[in-house]
Amino acid sequence: MAYYNREPEITNMIKSHERRANRMLQHAQSSRLLEAFNKIWVSIENKELPNFVSKNVMDFNVADIKSEINDWIKDLKDCQENARRKFESMEDPSPEDLRKRNNITSDVVLLISQYENLKNGLDQVEQDFSNVARTHRAPMREALTDISILYNSVNHVKGDFSDYKNVSVYVHGIEDDGDGFNNSVRKAAKDGDIIIRINSDKTREYYIIEIINGEKVIKRVEGLKKLKDTKQYKEKAGRLHIVYETEHMNEHRQATSDDLAEKLNEMGLMNEETKIDMFGHSYGGRRSLQFAMDYPVHVRSITTIGTPYDKNILAIGANRARWLADSPLAKRHTMDTSEYLDFKEDNRNNDEGKDYSNAYTDMDSEAMTEDINHLKSANPEVYQKLQKMDITAAAGYRTEDTVSFSPYYTASGKHKINSDDIVSVESQHGDILGDLIDKKPEIEVKGSGVTNPGHIYEVEDSEFVDLIQEVNKKEAE
Repeated sequence: MAYYNREPEITNMIKSHERRANRMLQHAQSSRLLEAFNKIWVSIENKELPNFVSKNVMDFNVADIKSEINDWIKDLKDCQENARRKFESMEDPSPEDLRKRNNITSDVVLLISQYENLKNGLDQVEQDFSNVARTHRAPMREALTDISILYNSVNHVKGDFSDYKNVSVYVHGIEDDGDGFNNSVRKAAKDGDIIIRINSDKTREYYIIEIINGEKVIKRVEGLKKLKDTKQYKEKAGRLHIVYETEHMNEHRQATSDDLAEKLNEMGLMNEETKIDMFGHSYGGRRSLQFAMDYPVHVRSITTIGTPYDKNILAIGANRARWLADSPLAKRHTMDTSEYLDFKEDNRNNDEGKDYSNAYTDMDSEAMTEDINHLKSANPEVYQKLQKMDITAAAGYRTEDTVSFSPYYTASGKHKINSDDIVSVESQHGDILGDLIDKKPEIEVKGSGVTNPGHIYEVEDSEFVDLIQEVNKKEAE
């Protein structure tokens, strides 16, 4: 855009906008913001704006800056409208009058386009800052939780459930919620136990277990205050079961670990006496192992079923073809994710400039053995604590009617043919985790194929409910 062809009205307006831009940049103290402005200003006036960055503290609001630019656009439109009205009011406009009106109109159109481009550039600046902030938010949040746990320990701060010694925490997988474990825990719970369901919307449900006329009865209690009046809470002779539903369906395992630690600490369960037994289904097993890696002192055992400890083929496909995975047919909801952003770029994905990390990116790029090996070299004491935990990795499998032909015999009937059609037995058993896994039971589950896999039936299988009871009894003893 040639500066010398502009009409005085446009030239004066740009100078006014430049002065206002300089004031904003001087206040913002952001070289990234200056870069976005200069990219446009070079096109407008063939020069860059002064560099006012002299501090380490950045202070700017993108919405306010965009509002200012909208005012500039209004100035330009008003100028164009005034030129039009003035020209139309002339009884006998000269060729010079026509040229002036056309010049103003042409400049306004081009300048508005540049200002709109500037606003788009500001959106990218805001997204860049948001991504950076989210990258550093996770370790900061984890550190704050650790400080809170330490403070409660040193100052003997007790939560509402601090006196419980035996606690089971149940964590579901992706594309799932707490309903599956909620049903399993009801079957596994014993007389005197309490069940707390923490929902994704942060609401909580409370249930007590008692035996009436020889039958197990599960009663819902409305609110914590009424729970405290129950025999089960006062005596604390039973086990506390916590069915934890993640706030986001596909949130990254680290986000779940941070959320869970914060909530358990608020309940008074992150103390020296309470021992937590983790139960995870599918990706919930990764989440549980991550929590154990982060808080090994508080975890006594981990029991998983159907967990993809290795990379997962279906997750890789869903992550790399999100448009297909999120279609009405597949309904994978791959973008339903928390704001956690993994430090490892390979563990991230990008959607229109926004970086994010969730269960799909995690299982696409990383097998759990990578984190375990890193932990083993960086913090061998934590790895030793994992070795001492009771870790059970159960695998779901199925059988089919098959016929085997050979030159010598024909065999038919039901045969164990493979895993649950979603996760291989080797992955479910955590073979890549080396000597961490203590037991590797196999449970036959119903279901078949990818559309109705045995994977979705594992958590409610009667054999897995028996396993929950067995683990809870053994660990309590």
